[in-house]
Amino acid sequence: MKNIFKIIAVSFFAIGMIACDKIEEPYFQLNNEVSEHVLLSAEDTLNWIDEKVVLLEDYTGVRCINCPDAAVVAHQLQEQYGHQLVVLSVHAGGMSNPQPGNFPDFLTDEGTEWFNSFNIGTNPNATINRQKRGDVYKYGVDEWAGAVATAIEGKSNIRLLTALEYDDASRELKVSAYSKFLEEFPDMYNLTVCIMEDNIVGKQIGQSDDYVHRHVFRETMNGAWGKDLNNEPIAPNTEIVKSYSITLNEAFNVDNCYVIAYIYRVDTKEILQVTEKKIK
Repeated sequence: MKNIFKIIAVSFFAIGMIACDKIEEPYFQLNNEVSEHVLLSAEDTLNWIDEKVVLLEDYTGVRCINCPDAAVVAHQLQEQYGHQLVVLSVHAGGMSNPQPGNFPDFLTDEGTEWFNSFNIGTNPNATINRQKRGDVYKYGVDEWAGAVATAIEGKSNIRLLTALEYDDASRELKVSAYSKFLEEFPDMYNLTVCIMEDNIVGKQIGQSDDYVHRHVFRETMNGAWGKDLNNEPIAPNTEIVKSYSITLNEAFNVDNCYVIAYIYRVDTKEILQVTEKKIK
């Protein structure tokens, strides 16, 4: 029975892609990973995004007086670009320390590592697809709109989609990330899979105690820098599937949680494609 469902899921995906690119064989051929993959559903295929998607990482903090205004800018940009812009609010740096004053603690090891690696320095600042300007990764709030507009131009030559499976009783989350590289990619690339929780109510300096924190980065499923997708150049039309599982933290409200996955070039850290999906 499981094989029948697998054929149906892949067939739905193939039908959707035939409409776009006249592909006449199953779009994804599962690789030889040990773990069992979560199958793509018909709904997954209908939500396929064949466009460039950009990640804005807003480095913020609960004790940062200017950060709520920056969060408004990020939200406005997301409303402008829709599914082509994913926002991840990373609480890191001195102004993210919850003490003193009973602020929520959104600090993470991964967020702190990114903050230091990209030399963010202070809040609020952002990375836009982790693209560098010379030696600088960070963008000030007044630069976000222009940087996003530039990053979102053109089309992506990587397609990326996730399939999710969540068990309420055990809180086990399984994620399979399906990717296809449409041209030759000669370098090394990693996949990172993150958990984001939206709409968390908690204290924010300069705001009310019931301030709503948006797009909060919670953790990764495969480490701060993810896991490698290849150990040799990737040929055109190569298909790769990677699967991961975790037990979701009891502190997270799963009804407001999303999976964000992105592929980036290892040497430059530039993000090449992103996808976002709600867990429930």
